[in-house]
Amino acid sequence: MKPLLLLTGGNGTVGRLLLAHLRCNYRLRITTRTFLDSRPCIFAEEDELLVGDLADPRFCQIAVDGCHAIVHLAANASPSASVGEALANIAMMDNLLSAAREISVHHIVVASSVHATGLDYRDGVSNIDPEHAPRPCCPYGASKIALEALSRLHQDAQGNAVSCLRLGLTGWPLTERQFAETWFSTWDLRTLIDAALNRSAGFGIYHAVSADSMQRWSTKNALEDLGWSPKDRWEVDPAEVPLSTYSPCQLFHTA
Repeated sequence: MKPLLLLTGGNGTVGRLLLAHLRCNYRLRITTRTFLDSRPCIFAEEDELLVGDLADPRFCQIAVDGCHAIVHLAANASPSASVGEALANIAMMDNLLSAAREISVHHIVVASSVHATGLDYRDGVSNIDPEHAPRPCCPYGASKIALEALSRLHQDAQGNAVSCLRLGLTGWPLTERQFAETWFSTWDLRTLIDAALNRSAGFGIYHAVSADSMQRWSTKNALEDLGWSPKDRWEVDPAEVPLSTYSPCQLFHTA
């Protein structure tokens, strides 16, 4: 029998990109806050669906029970979220890790974000090192730093395998030039998730961007720790893509 994997936020943009891929090696238990969605349903008959709020510790215990691995995607992912809204991400992470601690889940993959060090990017820093002090560009980015810290605390205590992936622009075509150096392809996403789910015990924070973004976001430690390096390149020439003057946070310069 395939091992059981908990995928939180499985009805979101990133989760939908992973469902079919993860089913190849895992039975899936998927959490969503609601089934109401205007998009076509992509859940399979064999998937186990749980509707609830990860802010509820009891729901987290039910979700984690019997799982061999966790991929945690659920979050308020808006860069324009207030501090109060972003704090919900931290509460969910704490509840999930507390539940995972009770049954010693060995592999945990956490969706962080390039917004965790967005001010370095905005200021033109090259080869941003994920092991250096982060500089968030918005409350959402700050909440992701807290998730990384909680994940490190958990791994230090458990001695398991925990990977925090600072996702770039994932699941969207390159339609605005300002996103070019943060773009992350679906293929690279899936291979990075595989690498994190098969790593040896340890902790790491890794930049999840595709090959054309490596000059801005260092992926060296992902190669060293996970044997992973991005392969995909831009689908279009960024010079042919419009430059937006609007940004919901400080990751990008605004007019």
